[in-house]
Amino acid sequence: MFQLKTINLKGFTLAEVLITIGVIGIVASMTLPTLIGNYKKKEATSRLKKFYSSMSQAILLSENENGPSKEWSKTYYLTDEDGNYDNETNRNLVIAYFDKYLKPYLKYIEIEENPEDLQDEETGQSSQIRVHFADGSYMNIYNGACIDLGFDVNGKRNSNKLGIDIFKFVICPQDKAEVQCGGNKNWCAYCPECNTREAALQRCKTLGNYCGRLLMMDDWEFKDDYPYKL
Repeated sequence: MFQLKTINLKGFTLAEVLITIGVIGIVASMTLPTLIGNYKKKEATSRLKKFYSSMSQAILLSENENGPSKEWSKTYYLTDEDGNYDNETNRNLVIAYFDKYLKPYLKYIEIEENPEDLQDEETGQSSQIRVHFADGSYMNIYNGACIDLGFDVNGKRNSNKLGIDIFKFVICPQDKAEVQCGGNKNWCAYCPECNTREAALQRCKTLGNYCGRLLMMDDWEFKDDYPYKL
């Protein structure tokens, strides 16, 4: 005759399981925001570096055919009879500038004319054209004192705010280059007279328009004192 032996298997009680799940949830809630924030910073850094490099290369190639970018034909932004920014006229100026000086030298997937979902926070002017890139980012182009570029690192995904996922760049004619970029440069991240990192940091704290220069000085890395949370 065989005798059956009873094996006592001890498991977790429901209370123990719930406590464990609760602890895991607390730890996750504490660490996930940091992990997500770090990921967003790395993604933004990577795309800013790529954008700046691609634009610098495009400008260099264009200069080989069209002469120095400081001398490229550029009309100061125009206003209507009431003194308001003339979006239609300035859009035509932007298209002509882009078609001649940048379009042949850039890799992009789509050009959108006159997008209506974004306005420049500083001037109130609407973006004239939007150039979409393969990684989901895009740049909005305006006609200002310079050719103003608003690079959105994640496209139409949130937050669509200056200093967080939108960063301003400029290509300036000769008479505007010194103030906007300093030295002999006329292509740079926008921040008038930001000659030092401290000046760029203080301006970035004041308005997100200026944060691109701070990041440019920091090799596009988001340092601990960067004033905005991504």
